[in-house]
Amino acid sequence: MCNYNIITMKVFINNFNLDALPNILTSFNDSLVKTEVYIQVYSIDGIYKIDSSKILKLTAVDSDIEILKDYCSPFTLIIDRSYFTEEVATMFDPEHVSTKIKKCIFEFNKNPNFKLIIEGAYVEDHNIFQKSVSFSTVPNNIYFEGDNNLNINDALVKKELIGLLSLLN
Repeated sequence: MCNYNIITMKVFINNFNLDALPNILTSFNDSLVKTEVYIQVYSIDGIYKIDSSKILKLTAVDSDIEILKDYCSPFTLIIDRSYFTEEVATMFDPEHVSTKIKKCIFEFNKNPNFKLIIEGAYVEDHNIFQKSVSFSTVPNNIYFEGDNNLNINDALVKKELIGLLSLLN
């Protein structure tokens, strides 16, 4: 079995208003570098991620969170260095709950330390007056993702993060 380890830190903005996100997103279209759609499965024997080519069992590797009050006024950041290891699986328990997720990845410069990630439930809209089925995303998570070894207080890293935060203000 193949194992995949994705070791990144997530930087969350404390009390970010997700309702403001649709208005902000229109100016980010040119910075969208990748979109992933997958199914997140929760069962008695674990969490799974299903994409178009494989089923992965996710195992959480927890870490303490770090809170940086007024990192850049008025933003308080929450640093989470927890991550998931991924292992190829062939099946999961038939008793489960699943959610279709759309993950949008944005980069605002070349070779960035951080990417902006916006995730949301991928919802089907079955309109009886239309012949086609449309999909929309309801954002429920926004964070910056960077290498787990980054020093969040390094002057250049901080300058980049402040620049990203200003885009959301």
